[in-house]
Amino acid sequence: MRGYEYLFIFDPQEENTKKAIQDVKDHYEGMGARVLKEEDMGKRRLAYEIDGKTDGFYYITRIEVDDLTKLQDFEKDLKLNQNVIRFMRVRI
Repeated sequence: MRGYEYLFIFDPQEENTKKAIQDVKDHYEGMGARVLKEEDMGKRRLAYEIDGKTDGFYYITRIEVDDLTKLQDFEKDLKLNQNVIRFMRVRI
């Protein structure tokens, strides 16, 4: 299994954030990923304005997953999710 860390920046509106975090957890469960760590960093100011937003809700997860193609499909879905402002994946 390979380890990855994801940093998500979600829309700062609370109802959107809760739904987006639950969507991420559901995707992890669906692709058989093992969640090693979750960290809620809360609402923070963005370094620069993105899509008219100056704040974002930061959320970090560490996971282990067998299949990289499942991650690529997951990231395609993230790009279409309007509650996700930005995300970044790092292999650990």
